[in-house]
Amino acid sequence: MKTNDFCAGDDSELRVPPRDKALEGIQWLVRSCGLKAGDKLPAERELCDELGVSRTALRSAIAQLVSSGYLESRHGSGTYVCPTKPLNLFQENANYTSAVLRTGRVPTTHLIRSALCCVSDDVLCDLELSGEAEVFRIERLRLVDGVPAAIETSFVNYSLCRGIEGHDFETGHLSRILAEEYGVRPRHGVERVSIARLTEAEARILNKNEGDPAYYQKTASYDENMVPIESCRAIVMPGLYHFADNGEPHGHETEVGLSWLMA
Repeated sequence: MKTNDFCAGDDSELRVPPRDKALEGIQWLVRSCGLKAGDKLPAERELCDELGVSRTALRSAIAQLVSSGYLESRHGSGTYVCPTKPLNLFQENANYTSAVLRTGRVPTTHLIRSALCCVSDDVLCDLELSGEAEVFRIERLRLVDGVPAAIETSFVNYSLCRGIEGHDFETGHLSRILAEEYGVRPRHGVERVSIARLTEAEARILNKNEGDPAYYQKTASYDENMVPIESCRAIVMPGLYHFADNGEPHGHETEVGLSWLMA
């Protein structure tokens, strides 16, 4: 019996679709050849021969990898590998800065606004506060290598950090100020990610088009006594950031490492 006779009969459902074969083949080629950010992929004809796919399947796969931020297509030049995107692991408490730094990229933050303010009922509910409670709001633009990547709006339980509005958040980090000045450190949290469309104001800040798709991330953090510290909403550009679950219990780093999750 021939080796491929094992699947003889009805093996159509077991075959990998041509576009998926091309997509997985490109990622395999990048890893196996050790291609790095800025390296150029081989020409289309060479890729088709190497991966055993049609030009139509190859172009479809490249288009999908470009839209996800894995590849960059330069008109008249070719297709290039993009830098690794920062990764948010749901089980870990790594902040934005450390997530970007571990990819070898440069994080920066621009303060949009910060102030004590009145907030909506859903924010009060998240922070388990009454309608008379004071809340500190801080809105920031996150950038990766100088490119706008996310808008974060944090609502902080002001009873835990009175006077925090006097700090300079152009240079100061919220988590560090909470920890060092007030002894407030998150020990528990919940996180949810969904898909949203950019509003006109968000698109203007992020240099995108109104209605473009984006991740909508909502998080809540608590101290060791489960007292709410912060409720945060973020609009995140999918081409510059991604999310993963490492399959480990809350707060535990993955046993298989970050390399596969960050690929």
